[in-house]
Parts: sequence; structure tokens; C-alpha cells
Amino acid sequence: MNNEYDHKTLADLKPGEKFKVKKVLAKGEIRRRLVDIGFIKEEPGVVLREALFRDPIEIEIKNSKVSLLRSEAELIKVKVIN
Repeated sequence: MNNEYDHKTLADLKPGEKFKVKKVLAKGEIRRRLVDIGFIKEEPGVVLREALFRDPIEIEIKNSKVSLLRSEAELIKVKVIN
């Protein structure tokens, strides 16, 4: 039972949760930037921490630490992994 509805967005995850990228929903320049950073299908990552008011969040992906606004993180579908 592995369908699109099993996936969350990156913005739904809490610090310490690991994930695999399933789909980048962004378009245009934002999509290009996210893909360049490393948000490509099946790439694993982890949510490191979030700011005081939950925005931005810090992600580690492809051995790099990246800060994303929650509005950007909502455009990335992920699957939580252990």
C-alpha cells in the first residue's frame, strides 16, 4: 500500500525525523534551486532543527545543511524512514 497519499511534506516533519524525497512540487526558479541543492527523488535527508517560531527549518541532505522556509518545505513530498 504505497501511494501518493502515504507521503507527507517536508514541513510536516519534526526535528530528528529522517526522510526520502518523493517529489518536488515547486515550479520554475524555486524548483531549480531545490533540485540543485539535492532535493531529488529517493535522496535521503534528516530534519535537524527548527527556529523558535518553527520557521525556517534546517535540513541535512547530500552532506549539506540547508535552511528552508516552511512555505518552501511544503512543496517537497517526502516519505518518513527509520
